Amino acid sequence: MSMICAAVILAIPMAGTLQEQKAEEKDEKHRYIRQRLFQLDKLQRVKIKVNKKHEYKAWVMDQEIKRQEGMMFLEGSDFKTTDAMVFAFKQPMQLSFWMKNTYVALDIAYCDANGKILNTYTMQPLDVTTNFLSKGKAKYAVEFKAGTFRKKGIKAGMIIEIPKTVKAKD
Repeated sequence: MSMICAAVILAIPMAGTLQEQKAEEKDEKHRYIRQRLFQLDKLQRVKIKVNKKHEYKAWVMDQEIKRQEGMMFLEGSDFKTTDAMVFAFKQPMQLSFWMKNTYVALDIAYCDANGKILNTYTMQPLDVTTNFLSKGKAKYAVEFKAGTFRKKGIKAGMIIEIPKTVKAKD
């Protein structure tokens, strides 16, 4: 079982054209966070879609060191409700996240290799006493600002479309 520190998932509405997308990404600046090894502006972003209708722009956490940092040290103003963070693992396995050094409440969805949501949780800031376990073997975990699942009706059994290019590098 892998123990991962939770990270807030953020998504930004996608622009219609590649030029608009590049302009949007250029304009999008995030504050420097001294405690973070991986600054948000330096992480890869991809578009994900939940239940074929809710689009998010997600930071990709594709290495163990990135997955460990996740959403640590972020504040609510560091990401939008349209942002997310996707954690990619080499093989499906039972996953466990916690909220060490994570200051913002998050929704997390554990997904199988096809993006099917196995289960979800809402995690509270700085909760290191609870291990949020996947119900089954998950290949992805996706985090959002807390309240996203309730507002959008996101639940187990739905599909999160994650680009095939999102793969663990380790």
